[in-house]
Amino acid sequence: MPKTSRQRPVATRPGFWGIIIGALVLVAAAVIMLLNSLVYNAESVVEEYVDALRAGDGSTAMALSQGYLAENAPETISTVLLDGEALAASAAMLEDAEIVATDADVPDSFRDAEVSQQVVEIRYQDAHDEAQSTSIVVDKVDTSWLFFNTWQLHPLPLQQVELTPLQMPENAKADEPVAHINDEPTPLLGLNGSPATLAAFAPSSMELEYHGTYLEVAEPVELLAHDVLAAGAHTDFEFEVQPTQAVDDAITQEVQEQLQRCTQQQVLKPTGCPFGYETTNRIVPESVNWSIDVPEVQYSWEESEPTIDRIMATAVLNAQEIDIGSGQQSEVRHEEPFEMTAQLELTPENLRVRPDWQ
Repeated sequence: MPKTSRQRPVATRPGFWGIIIGALVLVAAAVIMLLNSLVYNAESVVEEYVDALRAGDGSTAMALSQGYLAENAPETISTVLLDGEALAASAAMLEDAEIVATDADVPDSFRDAEVSQQVVEIRYQDAHDEAQSTSIVVDKVDTSWLFFNTWQLHPLPLQQVELTPLQMPENAKADEPVAHINDEPTPLLGLNGSPATLAAFAPSSMELEYHGTYLEVAEPVELLAHDVLAAGAHTDFEFEVQPTQAVDDAITQEVQEQLQRCTQQQVLKPTGCPFGYETTNRIVPESVNWSIDVPEVQYSWEESEPTIDRIMATAVLNAQEIDIGSGQQSEVRHEEPFEMTAQLELTPENLRVRPDWQ
């Protein structure tokens, strides 16, 4: 009878376990690579940072970003954008942000030769639906369980935003004007009237409103601080300050009060006033009555200080005049248009007119 060969179990064949171990190693390596790609990646820590910004959680955002102020930052720098509702409003445009690792070069000011670094972009739409991006540098600082990457944001300087009114009266600081940034009050001016400075995370969207008695920002203005500037650098937030309607009303009222001194004099040529009446006839003194219509005031603001260009009005005299020849008495009405100038002292909460005709 023929002999049958006796088959050995697969597990006992030479190289079997080597194949299994090799396969497991490859699978493990693939899993580790997949986890490092999808979970333990550079983007994940940036996502946590963005989530903290959107939640208005300033302490978490500060911890994740290792945020710091430059040594030359003003002592009076405002922190209203670093926490709470103002912070959440500044990051509202990040709701649908895309977090993408890129091959961009790390900027010199953020480079660290001792660690592996990656540039991660936060891509989003601004308030006008225009595409914007902010680049964040992330450092690979360690591995956990020997295999999984540990990333953290490279220390991120808080951005300095200078509030820069295009024009502002020299003595405006005396009134301590207060603006609202994302609905939070903050000084409009810094020390000695210099620009006030805000600290902000990157990126930050901000809206400024200011309404004083005599000066205002007529419409809210916006700024998006999307670039990560090196420590100590700043972004200018420029806006135009304009006189309010109250300036027109107050100047007119002050000019009228100054001119009352003229209309109260029962003489033909009121002292220190830019009008008068000449006649060779006699005037009944108690009949003299001066009146002035509402003056038209023209002013401009081209440099640091607003100025009154001219004031136009018409003085009206009503009096009884006696003809020196015939002795006949008659009513006289004399109208005299006149112009004058005045100095204007204006701050956000105070206004004074100094007439040049006195």
